[in-house]
Amino acid sequence: MNLIQLDRIEVENGNRVNCRYSIEGEWTKYFSGQRMSFVEYDVDISSVPTSVLSIPFVCNILPVLWLCDGVMRADALDCEFLEHLPEIKEGYRQMYPMLSFGGRLETAAERAVPTGRPGGSACFFSGGLDATVTLLRHLEEKPALLTVWGADIKLEDEAGWEHVREHVTSAAGAYGVAAHFVKSDFRSVLREDELGRLVTASGDGWWHGFQHGIALIAHAASLAFIYGWEKLYIASSFTANAKGYTCASDPSIDNHVRFCGCQAVHDGYEMSRQDKAAYLVKRRREALRVCWESSGGKNCCRCEKCYRTILELVSEGADPAEYGFTWNTAAIRRCRYDLLHRIQLPNYYAPEFYAPIQSRMRENRERVKDYEAYGWFLNYDLSRFNDTFGKRLRRTWLWTHLGGWVYDRLKKMR
Repeated sequence: MNLIQLDRIEVENGNRVNCRYSIEGEWTKYFSGQRMSFVEYDVDISSVPTSVLSIPFVCNILPVLWLCDGVMRADALDCEFLEHLPEIKEGYRQMYPMLSFGGRLETAAERAVPTGRPGGSACFFSGGLDATVTLLRHLEEKPALLTVWGADIKLEDEAGWEHVREHVTSAAGAYGVAAHFVKSDFRSVLREDELGRLVTASGDGWWHGFQHGIALIAHAASLAFIYGWEKLYIASSFTANAKGYTCASDPSIDNHVRFCGCQAVHDGYEMSRQDKAAYLVKRRREALRVCWESSGGKNCCRCEKCYRTILELVSEGADPAEYGFTWNTAAIRRCRYDLLHRIQLPNYYAPEFYAPIQSRMRENRERVKDYEAYGWFLNYDLSRFNDTFGKRLRRTWLWTHLGGWVYDRLKKMR
């Protein structure tokens, strides 16, 4: 039997939660081998009951539990969280009908009454386009900003985290809202490479397709208990009109996560990413942090995500340099030969992201700086990406990324 037992929850120094656990069964190959996971907050969480402190660990393991038909045992969990757990599981089932979701959670339900006065909200804030627009859309609520170290910034990347912390602190000061920082090793608990092989049939990876949504949201449980938050916003990545996309952060999952009187809200699902770029440009010049490939917490301005955001801003008549990107004529020329080859599985992104950019850039011709320099992009036939996993695309993708890997290795050796 695949079994995981949450043996002990202890609070260290008033702000750190240590979750000690044991594992049995064949599914141990999906775990890293450590037997303790921690979450560290920037406030005293001594008053938070164990039934709430356990939620981050439990949510991180749930997708593995369901896919491996395992059993998880814990002393007690918040009753509101448990009540809506079947709906979360159903969200996964609908998203991945080719996979089987079994397993069970053996625990007692316990009502956790928040110590804070009910009201207020918070939003996860990474500094990216989606998160920034979510903040702006709900600014009248003065939502607290919540950022987790250990999600896209690795725990060993202290310089990168310091940059992110400064960025979020600056944004909180500019908008007159509070900021909270959480440090967690939740990604090191699981072996994402092995789990990726487990879910190959889904067509998505473990972190993007299964883990990051509820795992991130759960880290807010103790803070929601302390401050009495009623809403917890997490920005959307895709739109309601997107077809054929999967993502661990989706309304069918996020909107059913509840604890301590607080409900998670998948925000901005009705807006395309291009809509969000237009929303931001019309309202404010704001430095963005969108890159997840670079160390140091800054935008590399060479990856697909950076290029895509730059083009979205350009198409709205904005100067990317005013939004945290190093961008000039030389960069445009480099992008011409680099961008389309850096899109992993190009057909996956083209319809959702790049077609609207092309359309908006053509509409906005008079406002786009160096419009003629983007002729290569405006005239590019995105329909060629419809040849899903075609031999030519696979060959191009393989050789491009192999060449990029060799280039990066040689660069490090200099």
